[in-house]
Amino acid sequence: MGQIKSFFLSGHNNTGGNTGLDKNKHDFIKKQILVSIPVCNEEEHIVPCLLALARQEIQPEKVVLWINNTTDQTHERVASLTNTLPFEMEIVRVVYDPGLASAGLARRDAMAHAAQYASSDSLLVTTDADSEAAEDWLSRTLNAFAHHPVEAVFGRALLLPEEAKKIPLNLHEDERAEQAYGALLDQIALLLCPEFHDPWPRHTEHSGASIAVTYQAWSKVGGMPAIPTSEDRAFYQVLRKNGIRVRHAPDVKVYVSARLVGRAQGGMAETLARRLHVQDEYIDDIFEPVSRRLLRIRRQRLCQKENQFIPFEDACMELPSVRVRRDDLEKHHKRAQRVLDHLKKMAHLHHHEFLKESIDQFDIPQLAHSDQSSIR
Repeated sequence: MGQIKSFFLSGHNNTGGNTGLDKNKHDFIKKQILVSIPVCNEEEHIVPCLLALARQEIQPEKVVLWINNTTDQTHERVASLTNTLPFEMEIVRVVYDPGLASAGLARRDAMAHAAQYASSDSLLVTTDADSEAAEDWLSRTLNAFAHHPVEAVFGRALLLPEEAKKIPLNLHEDERAEQAYGALLDQIALLLCPEFHDPWPRHTEHSGASIAVTYQAWSKVGGMPAIPTSEDRAFYQVLRKNGIRVRHAPDVKVYVSARLVGRAQGGMAETLARRLHVQDEYIDDIFEPVSRRLLRIRRQRLCQKENQFIPFEDACMELPSVRVRRDDLEKHHKRAQRVLDHLKKMAHLHHHEFLKESIDQFDIPQLAHSDQSSIR
């Protein structure tokens, strides 16, 4: 299911504070940056997209526009900028068979084409044609690589301020509630199973609007998964399954449109259009009950003790999925908050001994029941 990416904005390109690429501390600024953008009928957005890239504090070496199955004036709009941009731009025009054409295929092919020019220490970056990157998007991406031992960085996709105004207040409120609940689940997971390469604060999004990966990691997993939709989430999964560390950098941001007719089935636009008509009964399926999250963590911890690797997302894959009803979200939130408060208290009391103990000690059955009907 697609996810509407956090509606609440503090201002377009308003980063606040230092942008933070410390050129004296690392050599990441020397990395070759190759940006790939799948493009399909984007005459309205492609110029703002490219101009936002032109304003980057750190410029990409090359931008590949993969213009596919396009019938509008996108190419002409791009051509008007050819001699005005501060980076090299390559325009590739392709026509897929209508039965095969998809956003996932276009992104996969665009990145594969850019990779042909990559050196072994390059960064392959992708974004969307309807996005406008914050001016520090690439510099903060480089900063994330420099300060965390990772091979991939996922940024956030936020709605453009003017676009956000088109969305009814109730959907903004619903999205904020989902994200707040997801943040509680994530903090619980980090307390019990820390990921020192991806510490809090972090986010839980996996959007094709902001992905950066080293050439080595991209090659190791065989590039983007060959699927028509949700290739961004699938790419994250395949990275994790191959033991590649990922940083979810909350300060790496791009701003996207709030269109209702999207380019990918099951994507953000389709989700938004559906929710404008009638709100979904369940919240996004990446947000599970806290009892299932604790079970998932327990299984992962047991595998770690046996020196086995299991992706966090696969820890309960043989069990039926458990969804959270939107009407029950407040109760789930309160339960997750109780669990998190208890874990923080235990961590404070036990200090370094906290993580050495079995997770069973902290499962808190009185606070997190597996039976959803017992929610209080």
